[in-house]
Amino acid sequence: MSVTVREACEKDEAIFLELTSCLSQFNRHHHDDRSTYDNYTQVLENIKNKALKTFESKDDERIHLIFSEYNQDIVGYGLVRIYDEELTADNGTGETGLIDELFVIDSVRGQGIGRMLLNNCIDWLKKSGIRRIKLHAYSWNDAAQHMYEQNGFTAYAVAYEKWLED
Repeated sequence: MSVTVREACEKDEAIFLELTSCLSQFNRHHHDDRSTYDNYTQVLENIKNKALKTFESKDDERIHLIFSEYNQDIVGYGLVRIYDEELTADNGTGETGLIDELFVIDSVRGQGIGRMLLNNCIDWLKKSGIRRIKLHAYSWNDAAQHMYEQNGFTAYAVAYEKWLED
């Protein structure tokens, strides 16, 4: 399998918008049915608008947008941001790396492409002088959690939700 990872370029705008929608649809499929009460067409439109703004900011030195290619087809992407942790963060402040999105299309999942993207993101953050990296994974996404833990990430917070009945 010949997979490469490269930085985003201008020609990637349409595929980035498509992949962000695919990521949302992947997540949506795994969420509790009660979470799907909204107008998902509108949600997707908002996701694409946000993705477009992100893509237009890709040359910002605090953003790293990469793509994985397999047989010259884009099959995944990673989005990393550097941000300043809030000064009230009781678990540490200062510049922090956030692996904001990491996605590989279903047909090639499980072949190490996500790990390649993750490693590229980590390397970029190291070169940027970042010492602390955060990321998020849904509680149902065992494969992602396993990959992150294999790469030295540990859980530092847990989010809960509760549905109130009528």
